Amino acid sequence: MVFEKIVNWLRQPKNFGKILMMPSSFILNLVLIIPFSILIYLGFTNYIPARGIEWWRSDIVGFANFIKVIGDERFLWALLRTIIFVFTVVPIEFLLGLGIALLFLGNFKGKKIFTSIILYPMMIPWITVGLAFHLLFLDFGPVNSIILKPIFGESVTISWFRDPILAFLTIMLADIWQWTPLMFLILYSGLVAVPERLIEAAKVLGASETQILKRIRLPLIKPLIIVALIIRSLEAFKVFDTVFIMTGAGGPGTATETISCYIYKLSIQYSNLSYASAASLLILIMIALVTRVAIKPLAVKTE
Repeated sequence: MVFEKIVNWLRQPKNFGKILMMPSSFILNLVLIIPFSILIYLGFTNYIPARGIEWWRSDIVGFANFIKVIGDERFLWALLRTIIFVFTVVPIEFLLGLGIALLFLGNFKGKKIFTSIILYPMMIPWITVGLAFHLLFLDFGPVNSIILKPIFGESVTISWFRDPILAFLTIMLADIWQWTPLMFLILYSGLVAVPERLIEAAKVLGASETQILKRIRLPLIKPLIIVALIIRSLEAFKVFDTVFIMTGAGGPGTATETISCYIYKLSIQYSNLSYASAASLLILIMIALVTRVAIKPLAVKTE
């Protein structure tokens, strides 16, 4: 009797799917939940590996680490730089991606080849992009030697990575070059899916291309635009590889230090895991709140 109930339960596609998902769910939860639980615990302790005390025996200090992080000037500056980075590169990538997507709506010779060329940068690993742009902007690199010297003369040599603003701009340029193709791919797929009959009807009524873009194309792909901006913003907020390779994780000094680089230094270089855990949790909470507000327009309204 019991065996028959089990067989009948398994025969239901929904239940059988749950059985198939159990191994992967167990592994995923094991990989995520346990380290995350340890991270939360460490945020409330004073664990420093150099002291030689196991992490589970460290003293509980409550919210001391979190209070210290909130008042940490270096943490706040790293967070501000990261926010400036996100609010600079993401809009530029969006506008460039939208412009290229609109150009590719029409049919022209070599469209597939040009599409492949445009998408190529986002397939390159971040560390490779960082190294390539680092070599490009060296004092005697191609940018100074090939582009700037013929224009401004032999006496001009810009030290891109010794100036805080210029170093930050080179990082932004590398990010824009690599991730504009992603915006292009998402927006192009959305624009192509817009029903052609709506476009034709608008043209018959005398609407211009600009009006069609504002009144038809963009409103119809608004959810896709929001998702694209959220995904890209979250990825840009985590920028680490290019900064690490191009400026040594924040050089000159801490002028280009992002929040990921600062937390990396706290945990790996300074071995202050408790402080780094508290900083990571605060960033996680902040990102969760911002994301929740950002996806609110996507919520389905039910009456």
